[in-house]
Amino acid sequence: MADTAVESFEIERKYEVDPTTPLPGADAFVRAGFAASAPVVHHLHATYFDTPGADLARNRLALRRRVGGKDAGWHLKQKGADGARELLWPAAESMPEEVIAEVRSRIGDAVTALAPLAELRTERTVVVLRDDSGRELVELADDRVRALDHRTGLHRAWREWEAEVLGEGTGAVLARVEPVLRAAGAVPSPSPAKIARATGQLVVAAERSGGSPEELEALRALDAADQEAARRLVP
Repeated sequence: MADTAVESFEIERKYEVDPTTPLPGADAFVRAGFAASAPVVHHLHATYFDTPGADLARNRLALRRRVGGKDAGWHLKQKGADGARELLWPAAESMPEEVIAEVRSRIGDAVTALAPLAELRTERTVVVLRDDSGRELVELADDRVRALDHRTGLHRAWREWEAEVLGEGTGAVLARVEPVLRAAGAVPSPSPAKIARATGQLVVAAERSGGSPEELEALRALDAADQEAARRLVP
């Protein structure tokens, strides 16, 4: 059950950035009061699951199996207004019984209909920002993502930066990081989650939340750009 999993609460901000824009250098972060680690590159492969009726998505849940990186394993994430609560189980080739039981407690017998929804392959470059005492405050991830939507066969590709609070910190620290990222050319992303972007659901989600015509048109353009970026990458 859930008590065998590691639980965490994720607070992050996402940014759109041009494919050629370099991450800010250490000096830029020093001026904002941070010490930046040397970049470390990870290669991640994530498979996301849902039912044909999108039972997980309708409950603001995302289930994935991730290979690679510091948190390889099975993840169940639930989005909230101020962040995401996540359960992590150890890596396993097939879905562990503990994961199945936890998902069943959320969506009932629909758990039996879970199937792969999308695959994401990400080259992630990570920089950790610390304070003067060496305490880790923020993980900055530069993600280059290639996604395949299993249900439509569509490929998408994009680049984004994620700034995530580490330890017991609060979202206030991200407000100190954002000016550095925006000065480098980043802008806040309209995408709340990679899986929504990978499956072309950004417009649908915005329509449900009452998005303006301008917002919907911007999201359609973003999805078209992601598909075009993938066409340039996929033979």
